[in-house]
Amino acid sequence: MPIFEYRATDADGSPQQGRMVARDLASAAQALQAKGWSVTVLQEASRAPTGTVRTEAPPPPPASRPAPPLEPRSGWVTSLFGPLFGKVGLPHLMFFFRQLASMLGAGVGMVQSLETLARQTRQPKLRRILFELRDHAEAGRPISAGMQRYPEVFSPLMLSLVRAGEEGGMLERSLADLARYLEAEIALRRMISRETAYPKVVVAASVLIVIGANLIIGAVAGPSAPFRLQNPLAEASTWMVLGPVLVALFLFLRVGLQNLRIKRAWDLILSVLPGFAGTVRGFATAKFGRALGALYRGGVPLHRAMLLAADACGNEYIRSRIYPAAERLQQGGMVSDVLIEAGVFSPVVLDMVRTGESTGNMDQMLLKLAEYYEDEASTMAKRNAVLFGVLAFLLVAAFIGYLVFSFYSGYASYLQSI
Repeated sequence: MPIFEYRATDADGSPQQGRMVARDLASAAQALQAKGWSVTVLQEASRAPTGTVRTEAPPPPPASRPAPPLEPRSGWVTSLFGPLFGKVGLPHLMFFFRQLASMLGAGVGMVQSLETLARQTRQPKLRRILFELRDHAEAGRPISAGMQRYPEVFSPLMLSLVRAGEEGGMLERSLADLARYLEAEIALRRMISRETAYPKVVVAASVLIVIGANLIIGAVAGPSAPFRLQNPLAEASTWMVLGPVLVALFLFLRVGLQNLRIKRAWDLILSVLPGFAGTVRGFATAKFGRALGALYRGGVPLHRAMLLAADACGNEYIRSRIYPAAERLQQGGMVSDVLIEAGVFSPVVLDMVRTGESTGNMDQMLLKLAEYYEDEASTMAKRNAVLFGVLAFLLVAAFIGYLVFSFYSGYASYLQSI
């Protein structure tokens, strides 16, 4: 296990310093906190000779570094280049929020925590951001002031939870709630990827089979044989039609769906399409419930929490129905009133929310709601994945059958002409 160097103040106010062995930085901080010590510096030991203690100077005072800027970064950077080349994966963010919550709970200062986590992370962009957040903390600013400059990394939901924790004096709990939310989101994404793996493999294998069949049969027949395999995918006329279609599909998925009106219409189609509607609505409801529960528990104002949870559901059609209905919260309405007016949630959702309102356990009920719909949508996704895989297999089998039939037809004609 690694060795950590520390400087702290004991219960009597006497300075203490030394080395200790711990599983990780958070465990070391918790062990010192358990002694009743106030930690001032805690870091992994350098490769100094055994038995020596480094007496490194403490971090420079705030005045030694200029305060970082507060103004937003360029729109081109945050909306175009950032999402394409500067994203930070959810696992990195989850680990950061969880470790920061543990270190703050163990009594490590914000500046020291951010500097230590910045030196530990292997994600280049996150490292630069954490050093900037450290500079904000040194300047006496909240870390949300620096986080808001990176909208491609920190979503509005993350910012709202952190701000609520800063304003309510419960930042440690807000960070822990955010880490749990991201952990659930990662598990959901991995589950969706896992359930759709089979049809993806079938489609990829089918493409390879078609290409291989064309190469092998074409090589056996020879380039000049009259019974050479006639593959439509090898014809220029086919790609004159198929090429623009594929380009248009790519632009629609990558660019067109960034337009809110197009995305709303697309999500509406998916939300009512037989066979897909249950899965799409189920995952959207699960994301909405989990986000609203985390924001509600984090102390975010209910109206703001409702709008942020609608953004987090990932379905523009459902979001567009929740936004107008959320205004009822400003007039003293209940959450169940908003969901009824939105008209996109099932009676099960409404009953569970009403139960949460009557018992006062809204955050726990929303968490159960998310888990229920994740399980239900997962079951539907498994069924759809199997059906889609079978359909893809049958389509490829029919195409290969056509290729084989055309080959033997040409071969039979060749034999008759001899």
